[in-house]
Amino acid sequence: MKYISWKTILRIIALLSLLLAAAWVYFQPGFEPVLALLGAVVTFIVSFFVENNSAATTPLPAEVTLFDPDCGNASVDLADQRLRVSAAFGAYFTGLLEREASYVPLAGQIECPIGKGQEGLPPIQRIFWHLQNPKGPRLFVVAAEGGMGKSTLAAKLVRCLYEQESVDMILGDSAKSEHIDPVSGQRLTFAAGYETASGFYRRLCTQLGVPYENDDLALADIRRRLVHRRAVIVVDNLETVAQGDRLLQSLLKITNRDIRAVVTTRQVAGLNALSKQHLLVHLNPLQTPDAACVFLHWHIEQHSQTHPDLAKLRDDLGDKKKAGWLIERSGGIPLLIQLLVSDIARSSWEQVRQLPELFGPELLDFLYAARWQELQQLGQPGLLARELLQWLRQEQFSNRRITAKRLSEWVQQKGQESRLNEALTLLHERFLIVNSDRQKGNYAIFPSLAAFLETKG
Repeated sequence: MKYISWKTILRIIALLSLLLAAAWVYFQPGFEPVLALLGAVVTFIVSFFVENNSAATTPLPAEVTLFDPDCGNASVDLADQRLRVSAAFGAYFTGLLEREASYVPLAGQIECPIGKGQEGLPPIQRIFWHLQNPKGPRLFVVAAEGGMGKSTLAAKLVRCLYEQESVDMILGDSAKSEHIDPVSGQRLTFAAGYETASGFYRRLCTQLGVPYENDDLALADIRRRLVHRRAVIVVDNLETVAQGDRLLQSLLKITNRDIRAVVTTRQVAGLNALSKQHLLVHLNPLQTPDAACVFLHWHIEQHSQTHPDLAKLRDDLGDKKKAGWLIERSGGIPLLIQLLVSDIARSSWEQVRQLPELFGPELLDFLYAARWQELQQLGQPGLLARELLQWLRQEQFSNRRITAKRLSEWVQQKGQESRLNEALTLLHERFLIVNSDRQKGNYAIFPSLAAFLETKG
């Protein structure tokens, strides 16, 4: 549709004014009508000399960048922070903090409310803006289904705060923990780290080195200990807490302009009652082939060293049809896309297309189960890989750093040193185990995989 320029509209108005002034002079001669006629003539003449600069006007950018998009990409050295992170926090999240470039921004994935003055800011920039605003929300909630990257985004936010020196203390806990016998190292129970606000207070008291007597005294002690400190409190896997809404309310009593909290959850029930005190961020599934291609490029760059066959898929990154199929088959869940692509690299597109018609969590469980069963059919290396996975799970939830040296010691006890590299290759290709330190080793597995392995004893 072609619009009439403002210059043309101005000429039409000037012409109408001229005609009206001429009619006024004709029917009622006098000084005022003549003056009006002269003004209309001048306006009409000037309208022809006004330049139309609308075409030369510089358009506003579609997106505005106020903060460095790479903020939070660098790893955090937790050497001076580990004592402030409880044992139940989980090696998976601490591994994310120590891993570089663990998050990739994807178009349309982050759904964040647009506040006043934030027009034109992309979602991740809006979150950074809130984080740096002393009057902004005190509670940041990242909500999404499993495999969407909640913990990864939360880790980027924490790293950004630490990198900008906005915080000098990292506190936190995982609501999903595993109790390990310190003598035998065996798993005893698998339950929520805390189920009530009281349990959460006890955790923070332990981290801050203050005794717990009751909730009121604990709250006062925690507040007093955090005076003049700039801290971020991380609560991962809130959905496992029966009284999650009460826990969030207790966080609001602790947080202030210098103390912020970052929470991840699969459920958002009860969050609406927090009003302006919190910022609720949703993670959406990937919806476009372009976003899938960006994610695939990042995945190949991150994992091609441990899964060399992924490099064969570089030529497929520009194939929108294949990327669209991955989105449809995975439901746009990033973790499922990663697992499917790993299968494609090991076999072919045609073979993966023959998977049963399962979606979301059902497809994830099927892929894990198929891989677990496949290991049993791969002889001694496959059986060793099974044992290694269960050992990784136990060590991760007991918050023990899993280094290459500890791996070697473990496999020496098994008397299978010669099969370790082959077993690790099987796990890298099939289960995407992560090693964030290529020199000394720092291994971790996804929480969804840990939950699956729990069912296998």
